[in-house]
Amino acid sequence: MRKTYILLMFLLIAVTLSFGQKLINESFFEMDLRQALNQIAYDTGETIIADDLVGGYVTMDLKDVTLERALDLLLLAGGFSWTKIDGVYYVSLATPDSDKFMYFSVTTEYHSKNYKSSDLVSLLPQYMRKYVNIAAGDPYALTISAPKELANKILSLIRQIDKPKRELNVEITVVEVNESIFKKWEREWGYSSTTGTSNSFSITGDWFKVNVLNYLGNFTGNFKLNHTSEELKILSESTIHMLDGAQSKLFSKTTRIYQYTEGNNTKYQSVEIGVETDILPMFMGEKVVLNISQTLSSAEESGASIPSSVKQGIQTSVIMDQNSRISVASIGFKTLASVESKIPLLGDIPLVGKLFTQLSYKDVQKRIVLFVALKGGDEQ
Repeated sequence: MRKTYILLMFLLIAVTLSFGQKLINESFFEMDLRQALNQIAYDTGETIIADDLVGGYVTMDLKDVTLERALDLLLLAGGFSWTKIDGVYYVSLATPDSDKFMYFSVTTEYHSKNYKSSDLVSLLPQYMRKYVNIAAGDPYALTISAPKELANKILSLIRQIDKPKRELNVEITVVEVNESIFKKWEREWGYSSTTGTSNSFSITGDWFKVNVLNYLGNFTGNFKLNHTSEELKILSESTIHMLDGAQSKLFSKTTRIYQYTEGNNTKYQSVEIGVETDILPMFMGEKVVLNISQTLSSAEESGASIPSSVKQGIQTSVIMDQNSRISVASIGFKTLASVESKIPLLGDIPLVGKLFTQLSYKDVQKRIVLFVALKGGDEQ
C-alpha cells in the first residue's frame, strides 16, 4: 500500500511539472535562427538573448517539446549552446576562445590510470581536443572544460579509451645456420605432389623444420637443433613480457674471424657482430600485429687492410595468432670458418701437439633467422 502511495505521489509531481511548463508547437522553414528564437520566446514568455555570433537558418517541426528541448534542437546544427543566468536564457557559440565561454562550461578533472594524458587526447576526435587541457607537472592528469552535455560525452569517451593495456609473452629465437642447409637438407626429407608457392621455417621442440612449396611439389625437412653445431647454432633465446603498444629491444652478439691482406701477409681479425631486434606489438581483436625491425651488423673482406663494416636490415609487419610461432625474417652474410687439421697421434700430444696442427679458414655463407612465438595475451 505504501509503495503504491509513493508511486502516485511521483506521478502527481510529474503531471504538475508538465502542466507548469508550456509546450512548444512550431514549424520553421528556412527561417533565420534569431527569428526562430524570438518566436519561441514569445510563445513561452521567457527571455532569450542571442549574441552577435548566433546566425544561420533552420528548418524544423517542433511538437509538444519543452523550451529547453526546443533550444537543444534549434542550436544543434550551428554548434551553438545555451545557458540560463538569473532566469534569462543566453545563446552563444561556446568555444574556449570566447570571452563568454566561462558562462557555458563546466570543468571536470580526470586522472588517467593506463595512458599519459597526451596519448588520451591524441585519440579523441579533433573537435573534442580543444576542450581538454593537460595538467602541468602531472603527465597523467587532465581537465575537461566544455558545456555540460559535451563534457560528459568527452569524459565518457576518455574512460572507454583508458582501459588496462593487454599483455603477452613473446619468445624470440635467433638462429645462425649455414646457407647449405637451405639447399641440401640431410634429415627426414619429405615430399608430396601438392603444388603452390609458399616457404616457411619453424622450431618444434628440438627440431628445426623447413617447408618449401613450389610448382615441383611440397618439400619438407627436419634438422636436429644442436647448440654447438657449426651448421646450425642458436645465438639467443629470450622471453619478453610486453604491453600492447610498448616497444621492446633485443640484442644478440657473437664474434667472427675475418681474413684480410696487409702487404704480402694474410692476417685474421676477430670482429664482433650483432643482431638488434625491435618489436612493437599491437592487438587487433584476438590477433596480434607485430611491427618488427631487425638489423645485422657484420664485417666483410673488401680488399682493404681491414674488413669493411656491413649493416643489413629488415623492417616488416606480420599478423599472428596467439600461441603461435613463425619465422619472421632471415639475413645472409659471409664469414670464415676455422678448420683444424693435425697429424694423428702426434697432434694430440699436450703442448708439442701444436707443432703438428694446422689451422686454416674457409669462406662460409651463413644466415641469421629470426623466430617469434606468442604466448598468451589476456587483459589485466
